Amino acid sequence: MPDKKSESQVLIMTGMHRSGTSLTASLLQSAGLHVGRRLMQGTEFNPKGYFENIDFFEFHLDLLRSQGVNIDGWTLQENLDVPDEFIDKANAIVDKNSLSHIWGWKEPRTTLFLDFWAQLLPDAKFLLIYRSPWDVIDSLYRRGDEIFRNQPELAVKYWIFYNQKVLDFYNKYGDKCLLANIETIVKYQDKYVAEISQKFGINLTNPSPAVYDDSLMQTNISEDGQRPSLIDYYFPEAIEMYQELESRGWHPNQTPD
Repeated sequence: MPDKKSESQVLIMTGMHRSGTSLTASLLQSAGLHVGRRLMQGTEFNPKGYFENIDFFEFHLDLLRSQGVNIDGWTLQENLDVPDEFIDKANAIVDKNSLSHIWGWKEPRTTLFLDFWAQLLPDAKFLLIYRSPWDVIDSLYRRGDEIFRNQPELAVKYWIFYNQKVLDFYNKYGDKCLLANIETIVKYQDKYVAEISQKFGINLTNPSPAVYDDSLMQTNISEDGQRPSLIDYYFPEAIEMYQELESRGWHPNQTPD
């Protein structure tokens, strides 16, 4: 029996929470990517839906529980292990979801296990999404997670941790990755999808113009740039990392570094 993993084309979408991965998944779904049958429903924070495959969501939750890690993925722990019993589980959900010639999933916790998925699916391609630290932090604060009410500085530390994972993976596997700022994706939706098709040889169509609702992508930088300045003062490494992401990220009509 043919191996479905070798026959199908897989796109894995991930990045730090609140970085626009849901919007990217909805965009790619409208362009012909199968993102799953069992998807997480929308909430007040993502009214159009998360476009998050529950099979992979629950897999990552179980994996984090096995390591004694916060299931929301709020961790600064390096080198999370994947016990052997999870390899069969991962193969099972891949077989269950690889129903289309072009398929994939979006789940922010994937960022913590990028090397695992790259080894399990050596032909997979990765769409790595990032967003400015001030916009991600603002979104996390507005969502009201208790962990950030008690320790607000953790929002910055987690942004740094997740995006360091993204950069490390991109530096190792750049040929199978497309790194992009969600603002660039929103501004150049057709070109972004065309870039995916061209770079990875994946036959996607133009995305639907009805996917994006600008009221759902809030930016809250005051005119004097107070929040970026505060981050720069207390966490200059976050600004340096954002600059590095921008220098390596995809921009239309330019060759990525």
